[in-house]
Amino acid sequence: MHRSSPARLSRPRLALAALLLAGMPGCATGGASTSFLPPSRPAEFSLGALPWGASVDSVTSFIEPRGYNLNRVDEDGDLLYDGVLYRAPTRVLALMSDKRLVKVRVIITTADEDALSVYQTVRGELTKQYGAPKESVEEYRAPYRKGDKKELEAIRSGRADIQTHWLPGVGARTPHVAARVTEKLVVVVDYDGPAWEKESLRRRRAATR
Repeated sequence: MHRSSPARLSRPRLALAALLLAGMPGCATGGASTSFLPPSRPAEFSLGALPWGASVDSVTSFIEPRGYNLNRVDEDGDLLYDGVLYRAPTRVLALMSDKRLVKVRVIITTADEDALSVYQTVRGELTKQYGAPKESVEEYRAPYRKGDKKELEAIRSGRADIQTHWLPGVGARTPHVAARVTEKLVVVVDYDGPAWEKESLRRRRAATR
């Protein structure tokens, strides 16, 4: 269990977290909220045991003792929590369908220079929980290459792909878990519940109407 010291979320990093949240299919969360409301205690990276299908109250009861505060509920009924994980401001989005949990996204807004080390820490923790990953990608495209000390530049320019996926198998409680480093040098972790694929499709269809 990893704990970390509190940190402040700068305005640009907060805006970045909002943009990542807004990128979810049919997610209303985004620029409507710029406040960051973490508790004084550090957060824990221990959300994988959240029960799928949990109610709003049950999700909050599970998440808040782990070092996150409920920021708000958006117009879609999704829940937004704030905390500080690995010394980085972190936002957790609990996506709901009919007021039941179907997906969790964790956005760790690390300092740029810490993005790769935090990603490796997250990857290690998820490997302990879910075993060897199904797919692990660390690719750099010309003019960049691994080990050239320009990895961050490559990621920012869209010339690198760094992500890991776990597929625990048929009948697993969580069918898909993924971690990645975005072009904005933010670490994102996704936990997809069994009902997420159907809900994701519904949201995409609704967004095109």
